Amino acid sequence: MLVLVLLGALALPGRVTSANVERSILDIDNSLETNGLTPRHTGTRKYLHLTSKPPSTLTHSGGALRLRCEAVASPAPSVIWMKNDVPIVDYDMETNEILDHSPTSLGSVVSTLILGKPSENSEDVYTCLIQSGKNTTRASTLVYTLDFNNDISERYRLMPTRPQVVVYYKVLMDVQGSTVVLPCKAKGHPRPEILWKDRDNNIISKRNRRMKVLRSGELVISKLLWADMGEFTCVARNIFGKEVITTFVYPVKICRDLSVNVGPLQNDSTWQREF
Repeated sequence: MLVLVLLGALALPGRVTSANVERSILDIDNSLETNGLTPRHTGTRKYLHLTSKPPSTLTHSGGALRLRCEAVASPAPSVIWMKNDVPIVDYDMETNEILDHSPTSLGSVVSTLILGKPSENSEDVYTCLIQSGKNTTRASTLVYTLDFNNDISERYRLMPTRPQVVVYYKVLMDVQGSTVVLPCKAKGHPRPEILWKDRDNNIISKRNRRMKVLRSGELVISKLLWADMGEFTCVARNIFGKEVITTFVYPVKICRDLSVNVGPLQNDSTWQREF
């Protein structure tokens, strides 16, 4: 059911806010009451849905080409891009810190693969592989590369470029008290600096005991609180520009009767939800 809450919030016009999430929850609860159904807890329910994928075929000639995938999943999903079934290694190993996502989390991920100027004529299959716990789904694109110029391709690799965020969450929901990880991976030349701002627009520093920015650009929030609800902002910047994205964090409370309390909504209601 929390999946429906998240999808409903994402479908509403404008930015994702607590009001949108709460409105989605209220709509679902009203629908259950109208149909005479009693909400009940049925244990952890896994979910994985690819919400946006690139076309099945594309032609790559000239400038950079971007392939984009979006997915909603519980646990929160991660993305691996592959070229002809071989994983594409896009980041330095020393900054590639792999963290397990909480099994109770639910998130909406956006991942973009940026292909530079072509270096040869070819036909390659690029695959977006979404992983959520033990579940996976994928989408593949056949890319025809034409009219390459090797000299231009080599110069392109050295050209200065403004930052582009290639992996982040639109929304992340998890149980209060959990440790959550918000990705923010960016490409650019020179390599972008990553900084995060909290829901009050304050830069998260090393002095913060619950929140830590990793070298890979991920923000780790320990012991998630209801007070953490809101938009966290990632800024990727270098001397040629910056890109800013936001992740809406929604903490969820599990009551003693295993129901999910989504916070101080209308009439202080508490509903049981599949989670």
